[in-house]
Amino acid sequence: MQGFARPAERRWARPSRRDMDRLGFDELKTTGKLPSPSGVAMRIMELCREEDASLADMDYVLRADPALSGRLIRFANSALMGGHRPIAAAIDAIRLLGLNTVRQLALGFSLLSENRTGLCRGFDYAGFWSRSLASAIAANALCLRTRAAPPDEAFSCGLLSDVGRLALASLYPDQYAEVIARPAPNLGAVLLQERAVMGSDHVEMTAALLDAWKIPGIFVSAIVYHEEPHKSEYPEASRESTLCHLLNLSAMIGAYCGAEERQRKAMLSDLIFRGARVGLDAESLSLLTDQVVSNWREWGRVLDVPTSEVPRFQQVMQSLDEPAARMIVEAATEVSRVNAASAAAVAVGREGETLRILLVDDNATTLTVLSRILAQQGHEVGIALDGEEALRMAMRDRPQMIISDWIMPRMDGISLCRSLRDTEEGRQMYFLLLTALEEEEKLVEAFEAGVDDYVTKPVSARLLTARLRAGTRVIRLQEEAERDSQSLRRFATELAVVNRRLRQAALTDPLTGLPNRRHAMERLEQEWAAYSRNQRPFSVMMIDIDRFKSVNDAYGHETGDQALRQVASILRKAARSEDVICRLGGEEFLVISPDTQLTAAMRLADRLRQSVCNAPITLGTLRHTLSISIGVAQLIPTMVSFDQLLKAADDVLYHAKRLGGNRVKAPGMGVSERPTGPDA
Repeated sequence: MQGFARPAERRWARPSRRDMDRLGFDELKTTGKLPSPSGVAMRIMELCREEDASLADMDYVLRADPALSGRLIRFANSALMGGHRPIAAAIDAIRLLGLNTVRQLALGFSLLSENRTGLCRGFDYAGFWSRSLASAIAANALCLRTRAAPPDEAFSCGLLSDVGRLALASLYPDQYAEVIARPAPNLGAVLLQERAVMGSDHVEMTAALLDAWKIPGIFVSAIVYHEEPHKSEYPEASRESTLCHLLNLSAMIGAYCGAEERQRKAMLSDLIFRGARVGLDAESLSLLTDQVVSNWREWGRVLDVPTSEVPRFQQVMQSLDEPAARMIVEAATEVSRVNAASAAAVAVGREGETLRILLVDDNATTLTVLSRILAQQGHEVGIALDGEEALRMAMRDRPQMIISDWIMPRMDGISLCRSLRDTEEGRQMYFLLLTALEEEEKLVEAFEAGVDDYVTKPVSARLLTARLRAGTRVIRLQEEAERDSQSLRRFATELAVVNRRLRQAALTDPLTGLPNRRHAMERLEQEWAAYSRNQRPFSVMMIDIDRFKSVNDAYGHETGDQALRQVASILRKAARSEDVICRLGGEEFLVISPDTQLTAAMRLADRLRQSVCNAPITLGTLRHTLSISIGVAQLIPTMVSFDQLLKAADDVLYHAKRLGGNRVKAPGMGVSERPTGPDA
């Protein structure tokens, strides 16, 4: 079996035997402390490399690990796989996901299951897997967008890109805890510190583990250099260079997802520049990151990996100073333009014509002749000798076109086509059949099986080239349709964001930033409904600023607006997290307190009153003390609508103001008053 032939590339060198001996890797493996997939997962990985392996063989192996089978079925039925009939059997999950995806998931699921905890006291195992999962999802999304690598391979690269740190924590728990306790200023210092203490570093351990698990060398090389892509010395716009930078960005997105809220703001500029390096403008990066966060939380539920709430990317962007944000975006745009020009110069004349083609035939002469024709036209060519081998390669390498003979041993071309059309990935591949059979019934059978076109044997180079051009047009139209579909989905996402913002604006008081009257009425309806269902109590407070007209008359309405904003801020800080504070208009505010009896509401109201009294209001160069009066009422069974509740609170508020203000009053209760300001 051969992989796709590509132009000469600089590849990462696999660890030599001397390197492995220096690390003592063989001895380390015998300790049983290295992170390692389960025996079932390793057998699955071996099966995917065997020529005669079948879905039934895979299903048989999976039966030995019910937990792994369950996770695959759970993943296949999750929202991440879209809508389809529910799956109950492992073999159906394998058929839906494809052999290569199952191989990647088995490796990741097994490692995660076996290494959720450990002995290294300074190592955050849960945080490690949470960030690694986010990195994997980001790498998958980036490769879906750029086609730099098969997305499922990219998922594994993202998940395992930092596995060397887990290895050090597992092998040397006490020593690595000491290293973690002494943070180093940069990656070079980290590696030196790790080698000084443990004789190896996390990059070496990552490379050795991935090599032991038979991860393809091109992905290992990208992972080795992903923390510092500029040190890889790969040619600009080469596949390795692109993968390095994509994994670098995916790791940054993983760190962003796992960061604390205050850290995310500091990471924005770095994220935007790394996105620009791979051709993502700030808007595209924002949409991609938000989608990664959403998928991360869904994956977390499927795999029982902890995740956290992450605000939308634009929301974090808005927390930056406007000049700083503008400068970052403009500089990143220029970086993206330069990189795009460089990549275009490398790829000029090739991108529109080059295809990834899988050639399938049991005749060595036919393979040699056709592969030369295709290579001369600049296509990337993979070779398989029969249908079963081709099916495994197609699921692994995702060619754009398959050129297959009809008559072959083990699995013929028609059976291969039917098997491909039963999978999500295979339905997207253009299938060109080579046949010496031109009978009408045979050709009808071929097209009904899903064949797109055919060429008669012996193959004419001119006719094959013409068929390739026709197939290329279909493939490009499909890709354009997919891009249009992605644009529509992006537009729908953006429209949903705009609609949410418009609704938020419609429910927000523009002066104070508090919810407005409309929001207050909607929330009161909700609380009223909750009370009707389960008799859950709630109270309200009507608040009025005492003698506010004198502020407007003395200092003007602009200063009065300033005073309203400051009072709103004081109320927001003094209230409880569950309380809803709204501005009804003018100097009137409403507080809705769910699950709160009248006595508790009175105590809260007095705290609000004292907070306003004790916080001087700054009006230009002046400091002025304001006071408020509050009417408190609790919903009681005799009330038939919340209007009556509001009227009860408003009536006692009026009474409190008639008594001189700076007071809290409730129906049937005394007045709470602690005059502290000059206006009391």
